[in-house]
This record gives sequence, structure tokens and C-alpha cells, in this order.
Amino acid sequence: MIVKTNGGLSVLSAFINGYGAAVSINLPMYTEINQNEFDIFPTAEVADTVNFIRSMFTLPDKYSINIRSQIPMGMGLKSSSAMTLSVIYGILKMNGIDMDSEDILKIASKASVHNNTSITGAFDDLSIAYYGGFCFTDNVRNSIISRHKIEEKYIILEFGNKKTETYGMKNMDFSGYKNFYGRILKLLKDGYIYESMMLNGHIFSDGSDIPVINHMLETGAVYAGRSGKGPAVFGVYETESSMESSFKELISDGFHVIKSRFNNTEINIS
Repeated sequence: MIVKTNGGLSVLSAFINGYGAAVSINLPMYTEINQNEFDIFPTAEVADTVNFIRSMFTLPDKYSINIRSQIPMGMGLKSSSAMTLSVIYGILKMNGIDMDSEDILKIASKASVHNNTSITGAFDDLSIAYYGGFCFTDNVRNSIISRHKIEEKYIILEFGNKKTETYGMKNMDFSGYKNFYGRILKLLKDGYIYESMMLNGHIFSDGSDIPVINHMLETGAVYAGRSGKGPAVFGVYETESSMESSFKELISDGFHVIKSRFNNTEINIS
């Protein structure tokens, strides 16, 4: 069995007040799961995820898991959520355990805390990995406030020189940002998704991303900013030609960039 899901970008990070939002992008992850004589897992996080679901449903089977992914890890592009969801989803399906989507997401949220890839349970990130498109969630109650398809605009992604692990932010104090976050939340509720993405990323910026953000805006991006805690930076483009032109300039100036686009594809099995 191969489970396919995608990465995403942060729209509203749930660290501050428990509300989160994210949007799916076309960076696929393929998680191959097979029953096996003994366990073979690529990472400790995958092992923790399997052990979580195995103990929850008393599943005796052993599994071999292999992951092929185009989602750069530790960059704020939802690779951990895509992994956790795909492992949970695949093992449930392999064992004939039928559950509705929100119950699967709630289990995956608990697994994300168990495997130390999330502080909040990442219900927003898991939701876009499941449904695609845009999802706005209450990560305290593990519930979806709203979700909808999003226009599949073109994106350029740039990566910094270091990874940022979400669990390393566990003890950070974000209380001083609550008023600012309230304003972002209002923007988001009024439908200003891209503006919310930019302001949300500004909270976590150390200033190192400003040159590439400015470069993207100067060369055709209509929006640009950091994806949540980053360090990945996104640029959103209205046309393929403007994205291609900006991409060439960014490459020639030494930036590490890849092309993508927003997508509305749900998790699926092949």
C-alpha cells in the first residue's frame, strides 16, 4: 500500500492562542506500508507513530515502511504532519478499521504529540494533509472551523541554511503577541488568507529572510513571507510566466529555490 499526501504552508500558527490555519501545496509524500516479519522504520518518529496506533488498537502486525518525499524536512512545510497522517491512515486502512475523517485526524493529532513532532497536535496541518486546500481549525478542541478549496496559484519556495524543529519551541513565551495575533485572526476570518500568512510569518522572523522576501516581491510575487516558524520562505505569483521569471532571477542570485503551487488534492491510496 502506498499513501500519498502533500506538504503545506502555515497561515496561522497555533502556538499562541490555539487557533491554526494552513494551506496545501503540491509537494507530495509517498509512504509505502507493508506487513512484514519484523519492523523496518526509516526514523524514530515513524516508529513512535506506528507503536502509538498499534497499542491503541492492539494490532500485533509488524510493518515495513519506506517514505519518498519531495517535502524538505524541518523547513516549516508540514513534512511531519504528512508523515504522521499517512502512517496512521495507512495502518488503519490495512487493518480494515473504518473511521470518519475527523476521528482519524484526532488520532493523528494525539500521535503527533506522542512522536514529538508537534506541540499543539498540529490539527491544522493534518487537516490540509488530509483534505487539501485551506483549513482553519481549533487545535485545542481538535475541530475544523472552516475549510475550502483554494485557487491553485504558483509558488516559489526558498530555504535557509538551518532547520527549525517545532518541538524545540515548546518553552517559548508567545504571550506578548496575543493582541497582534487577534488582528491576524480577524483578517483570516474576513478571508484575507495571504495577508495572514505574511503577518504570521513576521512573528517568527529573525530578519534573515528579508532579502529573499524583498527579492521575490521585486521580481513579481504578489505576496511573500516566511511559512510560520520557517525557515522556508514563500512567494505567491499570479501567472506561471511571472513565477518562471522570478525563479530564474533567484537562481542566478544564488538562492536555493523550488517551484510549486497550491493544491486541493485529498490523501489517497495507490
